[in-house]
Amino acid sequence: MSSASYDPDTIALMRRVFNDVVAKVPTQHRTSSNQAAIASRILAVAAEGRRSEAILTAEALSELKTIFTGPQQMRRLQEDLSKVFD
Repeated sequence: MSSASYDPDTIALMRRVFNDVVAKVPTQHRTSSNQAAIASRILAVAAEGRRSEAILTAEALSELKTIFTGPQQMRRLQEDLSKVFD
């Protein structure tokens, strides 16, 4: 794992991007694990030195796509449906 350091402006930028992206997620899917995945992607991209708002946002949105189209999404959908039909 990287030992990147972030100045206050970068931290504020990452926080803003995180909050903006999480706000796009439907409330029922704003789980701590989804938020952690988004935050991890933002931190990883920033650690690579890519620290523009556009890049961080694009990468965080890419993480959302992975979250909602990957194998875990099928499990989440099944759990959501079981709550409705059980």
